Formats: sequence, structure tokens, C-alpha cells
Amino acid sequence: MRVVDNRLLHSIVSRRGYAVNSHRRRILVTSESAAPEAKGPASDSRALGGHASGRRASLPARPETAPTLREHALIVIRHAITTGDLDEDTIYSAAGLAKQLGMSLSPVREAMMSLVAEGTVEAVPNRGFRLVPVTREDLEEIIRIRALLAGPAVDALCARASEDPAASEAALGDLRTHAEAALAAAHEDDTIGFMTADRLFHEHLLEHGLGRRAADISLRLRDQSRVFAAHSIAAIVDAESAQQIVDLVGLIEAGRSAEAQALVIDNLFYFRRTENL
Repeated sequence: MRVVDNRLLHSIVSRRGYAVNSHRRRILVTSESAAPEAKGPASDSRALGGHASGRRASLPARPETAPTLREHALIVIRHAITTGDLDEDTIYSAAGLAKQLGMSLSPVREAMMSLVAEGTVEAVPNRGFRLVPVTREDLEEIIRIRALLAGPAVDALCARASEDPAASEAALGDLRTHAEAALAAAHEDDTIGFMTADRLFHEHLLEHGLGRRAADISLRLRDQSRVFAAHSIAAIVDAESAQQIVDLVGLIEAGRSAEAQALVIDNLFYFRRTENL
């Protein structure tokens, strides 16, 4: 089991424009004003969110209400998990992560314990935290469960779009915004931007279709899957996946439920497309 010294998070904070002030609020800084990255040994050069291949990293959409320090830590760590910057064979200490985030230990530990409660991370006594390993069978099970939610959500949205198009405009507009953002990010070879927009799309799809609880369940399962394409094929897979959700919005708007349900389920199986290229 490999243990790292956690010289990891300063890069993702400065590159993506995150900063936390003394009043426990997140503020946005530009890349020009971001603090310079800490220098360390070559072995530590791959900071969270900064892939060695040079793929662009982008700041997730800023919420209207700034998150607490715990929420901020959770956002950054979740993105690192999603994009594969945290390894399953590595133990990470809360103290090391807190140092790189420029936060006190408490909110970072709380964020990690939230991930433990979700089943994404497990605590290693007296050492820190590590990711719970995910097998291909786990991925298949996770997607099957998510499909049980996504199918009915899409069907409900299609029914509403057919029965009352005017009342569906706001939801469809919201979904279209995230779908188009995902497509634009994929075309710009911006994997982090794509992952962020895609996550928001599927979150809002479930929330508009079935409600907040369904969205929360689906997001928890998504975060456990941690599928990230290899850098050489990520742009291709991301673009295909993003185009699917753009097309999905069109099918929902047209009320074509059967086609929309088939497409959303195919879209959920992101990892299969990474295996076929």
C-alpha cells in the first residue's frame, strides 16, 4: 500500500480559481491572481486536477451561495476522485489534504467522513483514508440502479413536455444549458469542464423528473463509480457522451419517451465506451 505525503491540492485550488477567506466563504479568483503553485519534487508534479498530459482544467460553475469550508473541501476532493487523481492504492491523510487546501483540519476531516458515509472512501485507522476499490461488476450494478431512476425520470419529463410544453420550458432550458456546456467542454478537450457539466445535467435530470431524493441517490452512486477515460481517448468518449445528452434534451422536448429512455441508459454506461476504444 502506497502512502503519499499529500502535496496535492494547492494546484487544483489555484488552477481552478478556488480560494477560501477567513470568513468561511469561497471566493473566485482569476488565473492571473491565483497564488503560485508550491514547488516540490518531480514525483509530486501531478497535482489534483492537473493531468500530466496537459488537458485543461476548468472551474465548476460557481453556486449562487458560497459553500462552507466543508462543502468546499468536498467539492475539490470529489472532483479529484472523479477525474482519477486520487488512486485506490494510496492512503491520504486528512491533515495533508487540509494543508494543501489551506484549511483547518476539521472541515477536511468532515468532508472525508461524508465520503466514508457514502461508501466512496474508507477510513484506515491511524493512517488516513483510501478509496473503496470498484470492480467492473460494481460498475455494472451501479449503472443498473441508476438506470432504474433515470428511465422513469425521462419518461416523466417526456409526458410533461407533451402535455404542457410551456410548463416544461424552464426544465428543458436548464437541461439544455448543462448539455451544451458539456459538449463545448468536450470539444475544447476540457475533461474537468465536461465532467462538471455532465454531473449537473444528470443531477437536474433526476431532480426535474423524480425529485431531489432521486437526484441525491443517483449522484451518490455516480460518485462511487469513479470512471475516468484514459487521456488518449477521453476527448473522443467525452464528445460522444456530451452529444448524447444534447440529443436527449431534444427527444424529451419532442415527447419521444422510448427513444429518450434508451438513450439515457446508454449514456450512463460511460465506462463501456472507454473499453471499446
